[in-house]
Amino acid sequence: MIKITTKKIFSLLILICLNSCIGQKEIHGNLPEAQLVSLLKIGKDTKKTVSQILGQPTFFGAFGDNSFYYVGTVNSKVAFLDPKVNEQYILELNFDKSDLLKKVYIYDKKQSMNVAMSSLETKTSGSKETFLQQLIRNFGVPGMGKGGPIIGSGKADD
Repeated sequence: MIKITTKKIFSLLILICLNSCIGQKEIHGNLPEAQLVSLLKIGKDTKKTVSQILGQPTFFGAFGDNSFYYVGTVNSKVAFLDPKVNEQYILELNFDKSDLLKKVYIYDKKQSMNVAMSSLETKTSGSKETFLQQLIRNFGVPGMGKGGPIIGSGKADD
């Protein structure tokens, strides 16, 4: 029989734990490759052809901004720590009123701005019951036992 020492087991556990702390590279978003972007022709491509070449954008322009935005980020993460954004690129495609491609902009992380989430909350109407109150309230609901309503005749062929 193989004899496994405590030192070997402890060393193996340490190795497994350290392995989980190795930094991981995470890629998020939908940033098209430069080769695909180079296929676009200003003044000729429409929103439809751009979507066919590059795929659906990450988001569309709002408030009358006739644009497509493609956003991609490369994050690094170590163990349980918050991820760090290493690279971020935004491809903005502007269209004119007839939906023809007008301009192409590329932004990087230095040109972006962090937008903080609002701490305000929207109040919702309704009762404020605890989990226990909701659980107790459901006991004795009609139709859940003997004497409750039966839907149909109760026969199998109904």
